[in-house]
Amino acid sequence: NYPYKLIDLYNTSVTHKACADFATNAIVGEGIDWEAMKVKNGDITNPNYSMGWNEFIRALAFDFSLYSAFAFQIIKNKDNKTYSFFPQPIETVRLEEMDEEGVINNAYLCKDWSATGKYPPVKIPMFGFQSEREIPMGVPYLFYHKQYNPVNAYYGLPTYASALNACQAEAQYQTYDLKSITNGFTPVGAITLPAVETDEERNAIIRNISDMFTGAENSNTIMITFRNNIEDKPIEFTPFAAATSNVNLYDAANERTINRIMAGWRIPTKALIGFPADNTGFSNSGEYLESAYALYNVNVANNNRREILDVINQLFKMNNVDVEIVLKPLRYKIDDVQSLDQKSVV
Repeated sequence: NYPYKLIDLYNTSVTHKACADFATNAIVGEGIDWEAMKVKNGDITNPNYSMGWNEFIRALAFDFSLYSAFAFQIIKNKDNKTYSFFPQPIETVRLEEMDEEGVINNAYLCKDWSATGKYPPVKIPMFGFQSEREIPMGVPYLFYHKQYNPVNAYYGLPTYASALNACQAEAQYQTYDLKSITNGFTPVGAITLPAVETDEERNAIIRNISDMFTGAENSNTIMITFRNNIEDKPIEFTPFAAATSNVNLYDAANERTINRIMAGWRIPTKALIGFPADNTGFSNSGEYLESAYALYNVNVANNNRREILDVINQLFKMNNVDVEIVLKPLRYKIDDVQSLDQKSVV
């Protein structure tokens, strides 16, 4: 269920999601540069009947950013010459054990691996470009590509793996903030319970109430004490007044968490993912973003883009297309010519 944990972090950590989306955009850029390829959009057959190449590449880039792996199905068309390609979400893929020669011959696909009784896994043969065997017409094969890592011979290891704890922490901070607002930034009060006969009973009560009222989901709700003897006060509830000094208690910790997530993704500035820019020393914000993106592009995006496009070019060759794909890079600075064009349109 590891891929589902990564999806959950993507959906619950704001910074982590912004980084994953930025990494995807950095790979895809502004889409295919048909002019640089010297072909017209439409001259090259789409990967399948339901999407174009830009959409197909974005699907692979997203999975590659989140999982450091991507997969797609390959099906030979009815003309028995060309092929169609369908993205396969990585979280649905599990691989068969390698054979004696270190080759993975089959994979299994399941809509939800946490509910295999409801969605039985389906076996599918693996495809490799080095394979010389003929693919039967209409039979789906799976191509699986992962970025090299020394930890797992089967699956991709997310490049941000060292920041997973930080992603989890930010998700918990967000839950804590929500519960703090709901409960007025302070525990509701303290409850005093009757005496119990044994330490075992006392510990059992503490465990049960702790499970109900502790953790980020149950933050700032209640505190528990015991009276020592029957002469003490009976069961009572003591409300707490809100302590304004605790409102920003975790600000510094949350900032460190964000910085760790950014470092895990190797993104040089929060401004690239839509956060306010720090004091940069640049007089022009566009130049600052352009410089920061150039650094990220050299260290991260170029390698990821090349790894995906190497595979796409192989797909073109399978369909007898003798051209290599080119993507337009992202730009953060509008030049003077564009500015004049925009003014003339207005």
